[in-house]
Amino acid sequence: MKILIEKGDSEEKITLAEALLANGLVSAIERLTYQSTGVQKSDDEVAKAVRGVERDFSVGRQWAAVYRILVDFCGWEADITKFSKRMNVLLRDEKLDYPCTYQAIQKALAENWILRKEFGQWKEYHAPKGDRVFGRQMGIAQKLLKRLQIGA
Repeated sequence: MKILIEKGDSEEKITLAEALLANGLVSAIERLTYQSTGVQKSDDEVAKAVRGVERDFSVGRQWAAVYRILVDFCGWEADITKFSKRMNVLLRDEKLDYPCTYQAIQKALAENWILRKEFGQWKEYHAPKGDRVFGRQMGIAQKLLKRLQIGA
């Protein structure tokens, strides 16, 4: 088993992960890094695009696709708590079928390792036959890219 460390994780979590590794309780520590292409989009542009794709959600975990696109292409903070708070401020006047929550994003990332990777790796990934979850995430990601007019 390996432990994933992301930008924004606490020093306590990093120290604990290193201790577990040193004691042989985990096999590795993977430090996730994300490179943003730095596409500049205003909060209004992002909010409009996200409202458009949120209507296509079938589960709340599809916020993971929105998270991945905004982190990778628009330079949003990778910290899931900060991401969900920012998204909820942007969409505060909207009635959402599936609110953006830390739990929804984290659960999706925990259930499918490819969702933790940069979007470029999503495009190279060949989902196992019958994996409808990844296909739905990819569909939301592609719709958001189109609405944001980002070529990826």
